[in-house]
Order: sequence, then C-alpha cells, then structure tokens
Amino acid sequence: MWRRTGMLLALLLVLGTLAPSALAQDEPVFIGTTTITLRHAFFQAIDAGIRDAAKRIGARVETFDPDLSLERQVAAMEDFIQKGVDGIVLIAVDNRALAPVIEEAWARGIPVVTVDAPVFTDAVTTFVGTPNYEAGVMLGRHVREYIEKELGGRAKIAVIQWLESQVQIDRTEGLLSVIGDMDGVELVGIYPGYDRDESFATTMDLLTAHPDLDIIYAPAENAVVGAHAALETARRLDVKIFGFDMTEEAVLGIQDGSILAMAQQQPYLLGQIAVQSLMIALRGNELLGSDWLPSERAVPVIIYTRDNIADYEPDPTSPRL
Repeated sequence: MWRRTGMLLALLLVLGTLAPSALAQDEPVFIGTTTITLRHAFFQAIDAGIRDAAKRIGARVETFDPDLSLERQVAAMEDFIQKGVDGIVLIAVDNRALAPVIEEAWARGIPVVTVDAPVFTDAVTTFVGTPNYEAGVMLGRHVREYIEKELGGRAKIAVIQWLESQVQIDRTEGLLSVIGDMDGVELVGIYPGYDRDESFATTMDLLTAHPDLDIIYAPAENAVVGAHAALETARRLDVKIFGFDMTEEAVLGIQDGSILAMAQQQPYLLGQIAVQSLMIALRGNELLGSDWLPSERAVPVIIYTRDNIADYEPDPTSPRL
C-alpha cells in the first residue's frame, strides 16, 4: 500500500539542500545503475534525473543499458557487486528474475533501490515509482465521465498494451475498477501493443473486427502513438484515446480532440528520488538527520486534457547540471 503522507515533499526539500561540499570529507559514493532500455524517452528521463542528483551530491554513476535483455542485466548487476559499488539503482527487465541478484547485493551490504517496476523480494531497500493502479483509476474517471456525458452511458472499449508488463496490467485494472459497473460498457478485449508498430497493426485489426469501437485505452507511450497513427490512417477520429506518457504526438492529439486525456508520469523526478533514497540508506544519519526510509515512495501522475495541456512541459532526457 502506498503511503500518502507529507514525507515525499519533505524529502524532496532535503534533496534540494544537498550540495557537493556535503560529501567533501568522504570518498565519493559509487552508484551502479541499470535500466530496461535507453531507447525510450521515459527511461532517458529517469537516467537524466539519476545523473543530475548524483552530480549534485558528488557521487559517481556507472550506467549499463541491457536493451531489454534479462541476461545482460543480471550480468551487469553481478559486475556492479564485484566492483564494490556503494549502491545500485535498478529498473528491472523482469520483476521476479532479478530477485536473486538483488538478494546477493543485499548480502554484500549493497542497498538496491528499484524504480518504476517493483521486484518481488524483501531485499529491495525501497521502491520508487508511479502508483500505477491509482493512476489507472484517475484516468478511468475521465473515461467514465466521457461515456456518461458524451456517449449516453454506452461504449465499446479496447485496451492495447504490452501483455507481459505488470505496470500496464495494474493501470488497466485501475480503469476496470472504475467502469466495471457500467452496464452499457463492453470491453471487447485486451490486445498486444508492445511497440509502436505492433500497436498500429493491432488497432487496424480492431477497426475491422469492431467497426463500432468507441474508445482505445493505451496504458503506455508506444500503444498511444501506434493507436493514434492507425486511427489517423483509417480516418477514424471518432474513436477516442485515453493513454499514458506524453509525447509531441499526444500533445497534438489532445489539442485536436483525438486524444481526450493522458496520464503523465514524472520520470526525471523518479530518478532524482531514487538517488536520494539510496543516499538516505547509505548516509542517512550523517546527511539527513534520519535513517528512516519507507519501503515505497510514490510519485503521482499528472492528468492532461485540453483544459490544461498548455501547462505541459516535457521532462529532460539528458542531464541538466
């Protein structure tokens, strides 16, 4: 269960006070970090947040990109352990298979902070991520409002997602918890959409199989852009998208009304808080006056619609400091 307290804000304020001189009397902290892939803007923004936070406190960062390979990520974790890193920030390719190597790091006294996707082991120091089920609920309320106000309470909905992603599964379950009691709503199915091309093809097939489709729910960036491109190609702008993770295409979609609402994560902030959490675990008493660290730290999404899209600013995908 996510803790909804003022601790997140308080800890962020602490992060803002840290200066490189705070660690001057110590050896620089050595952080190993490995992500799922650096091909996507979301993970690039997390990496930028990690590097900026590390630079601010004088820490050294070594990053490994396994490019979706579980084997390479496990090998990178083993390499970090052998190099004697002080801590590890992990965005796991698989939320079960990484557990043994995290437990190995824990046994060596190396704290591991996981980001974005939880890993199922008590050896994780803390998990920093989006509360995905709750985010799905938030976006689901916009879906329900649209159905009730614009479609007379009746709609056919398709979900396009990476079927193996627990993050996306949680987001979809959040949606279904909001619309599940609507008698006039039919979920025609949950379909594959790992990347843009697959999402495009899936959407084109859906439009043939369900010509009366009203809504596509796309709980990830690639599903959104692929579905949106397919709807434009088919000239089916009557089908509306609700999705996750903003892109330039999503901004244009919100502006022209083809996308009605988007849930935007805060990946740069996720990266910063991951490093801060690691520093609390390593130097809590010395730097922050406390050695208390929650097992989970939630960074909420921001919902963008036509009403507030002018306020949207993309997260940096490269370090700013």
